[in-house]
Amino acid sequence: MGRVSKDSAAQRPGSRRSASSRRPGSSRTRRTSAASSADRIKGTGNKGTGAHISEGSGHERFVAAKPTGATNAKATPKAKSKAAADASAGGVKAAVADWWSKWKSHVKRFGPQLMINHAVTLGVIVIIAVLIGIGAGFSVIPASIASMWMVFNLAPIEMAGAKLGFVPLLPALVLVWGHAKRATTVLGNSISVRGLRVFTTLSLLIPMLLTCIAWVMLWDASRVYDITPPNLLVALISTALVNGAAIVIGMRARVWRALLLRRGWSTWPVESMLLAGRFLKWMAAAGALAAAVYLLTNMEAVGKAYEITSSTMGVLGLTFVALLYVPNVVVAAMAVLLGGEFHVGNGAVSLFTANNVNLPPLPALAAVPNDQIPFGAVLLAVPACVAVACVYTFLRGRTYVEAPLLQGVGAGACAGLIGFCTSWLAGGELGVYGRAGAVEWLFAVELAAWLLVPAAVMMFFTARRGESVTEDIPEAEVVEPGASQQAQTETEHDAEAGADDADDVADGAESTDTDSSEDDAPTEEPEDGEDGGVTKKEREDPADTEDKEDKEDTETEEETDDEDSDSGERDGDSAPERD
Repeated sequence: MGRVSKDSAAQRPGSRRSASSRRPGSSRTRRTSAASSADRIKGTGNKGTGAHISEGSGHERFVAAKPTGATNAKATPKAKSKAAADASAGGVKAAVADWWSKWKSHVKRFGPQLMINHAVTLGVIVIIAVLIGIGAGFSVIPASIASMWMVFNLAPIEMAGAKLGFVPLLPALVLVWGHAKRATTVLGNSISVRGLRVFTTLSLLIPMLLTCIAWVMLWDASRVYDITPPNLLVALISTALVNGAAIVIGMRARVWRALLLRRGWSTWPVESMLLAGRFLKWMAAAGALAAAVYLLTNMEAVGKAYEITSSTMGVLGLTFVALLYVPNVVVAAMAVLLGGEFHVGNGAVSLFTANNVNLPPLPALAAVPNDQIPFGAVLLAVPACVAVACVYTFLRGRTYVEAPLLQGVGAGACAGLIGFCTSWLAGGELGVYGRAGAVEWLFAVELAAWLLVPAAVMMFFTARRGESVTEDIPEAEVVEPGASQQAQTETEHDAEAGADDADDVADGAESTDTDSSEDDAPTEEPEDGEDGGVTKKEREDPADTEDKEDKEDTETEEETDDEDSDSGERDGDSAPERD
């Protein structure tokens, strides 16, 4: 019995076998393997593994010592570290390849187009530089190319110790206009957000990189010629502003609206920018008109400006330079009309004062007044009238205005921001004459105030008027109470006759009501094309009209149980009331 219970215990699942139940020879095998392991440990211990053996009662126990520096060095071979480095490098390459696969198509789409834009600009610059080099020597062509690139991007230049920060605006305006047109064409009608990011990034990085190259060329030429490279940070900022303006204009309002709607934001900032742009354009036109009028009254100063040259080429060159500075004069006239000041060195011109100072011999500067402007305070009505007219026409052309007050405030802020950037780019040092241009902060504040006040007032009344608007319902859509009550009575009477007949009558009545409403009150379709005001009846095809008539005849034959209904109701006339 004892043996049976012992065997059964040994056979139970999960039971541990006792030491006496081992097979014969198992302990010898254990000791042999332990001895061989001890020999291996001892052999390696001589090599510095640090392992030692502790012997107990009939059993051997191995305890490994703490690893040393040599042990760590051998436990981490150089091959393993090299493999890890290769694996990390492969991961970086894979990440770069994955990143490039996402942006490659967009870079290939926009990169060449943008390079063409700047290649055309550089081509024009090279032609002008070669023409200059014909007379002055071809060794000055690299410095001339770099200097003209700075001028096109409104960066200051310095030659012969004279700093020219009062750079002509016309080349930059032509560049902005051309690049904006190209941007609109390149973007097309379908553009993704990732594509816009690539387009914007490349549109800024490429010209800024070219500006850095031009700066290096000027720095290299400064060791030979009397020329000094400008402040690189100022040059990069002006380049970013010029090309950023081309991006903003080229994307158009529809793209900006789509971006805001994609984020779930309101589109009133786009409308504010449009209103600010309209105000600035009309103020520029007013400034150009004022400058032209004063220039015609000061032709004596124009004649004195041409006295510095006696050759035909000199006259043509001076006229060409004067045309380049026309936008600068327009900005100065805008500043004066707004109530601000335009400075040329120590001289200042405004609607209330004028200092007679020596001006550079440039025909365009003959538009700068030398004396106080008569009735100057009256001219303050010009920006007021322009602002009111712009806001009025802006509101009149829209049936819905989103967030009117915010649009008015935003328009003033946008006008101030654009005015500050424009006056900063249009002004600067004018050699020995000192600084020339409008006061930047004053010009921005005046633009914002002249537009914000009338816009906010008119937008406020627009918002109040929008709250009291009542919907005008066409007469054909009004249903008389008697007709509706009669239709309900007939429907209940027909429902009692039978379920199938009631369904047929209901379907026929719905189709009849639809046809009559189309005949009586023509409904305009959405503006899918240019014929947005054409009615459905006028746009129907003759074949569709015949099919509709056949359908009406079939429905009339099927409605046998609806003989009591009035035929005038099918013709679109209201049914007569019954007693």
